[in-house]
Amino acid sequence: MTPTARKPWQSAIAEFTPDGINVRGYDVLNDLVGRIDFGEMVYLLLTGELPKGQEGRMINAVFVAVADHGISPSSTVTRFVQAAGVPIQCSVAAGVMMFGDIHGGAGQELARNVQALVAEAKSSARSFDEVAQDFVAAHKRIDGFGHPQHPEGDPRTRILFELADAYGVAGDHIAMTRALEQALARRARRPIPANIDSAIGAIALDLGLDWRLARALLVIPRTAGLFAHAHEEMTREPGWRQVPMDQIGYDGPPPRQP
Repeated sequence: MTPTARKPWQSAIAEFTPDGINVRGYDVLNDLVGRIDFGEMVYLLLTGELPKGQEGRMINAVFVAVADHGISPSSTVTRFVQAAGVPIQCSVAAGVMMFGDIHGGAGQELARNVQALVAEAKSSARSFDEVAQDFVAAHKRIDGFGHPQHPEGDPRTRILFELADAYGVAGDHIAMTRALEQALARRARRPIPANIDSAIGAIALDLGLDWRLARALLVIPRTAGLFAHAHEEMTREPGWRQVPMDQIGYDGPPPRQP
């Protein structure tokens, strides 16, 4: 049989068919609609397979936990842009662009590090605690631990890790994250609990997601929250936001001639 020639645009995710849409080989209308929930659909899209256990339920729990966080950098940008009168999806897109290494995106780097540490522990036959201790000793800062609004520990992390245990999806990566938490506490001589970024990164890996998809588990649900902020800004606020003049300082050259 002659192999099918590769076309300029190739995808293994979904395709239109004469009868509807297939996603990862499943007929959406006949096999999926009304039979799986959104968390399971996200798992299918990101991994290529339907859940065999409680993976979809775990994703739904993450989505509910992080759907909104009040006035934050991402929602502030969304509101600022929406106040200019743009289409609602434009202001939401602007807010989504705020998720990075500092705001909301540290779980991706945490996932990359944790994946490497788990592999190192297994290849060297060392304990997770030993590997975590060495990693912490060699780094001044590790993203994904501590939270300015939750100095006693991010409550979302505790709940999500407990659910991961209950759903049977907790694995080596959550275990390594907990080992890092303990190693940090020993070095600092005080608790530095894992925050929601760590929870998302570790859960993503234990669900079988690529570490580069860790941010998806934050951005997908937070988009719903940003739509709520954009709509509230559109319907309840006066519009045209700007930085107040009394908060703007000029420290350039004094008036001068060309």
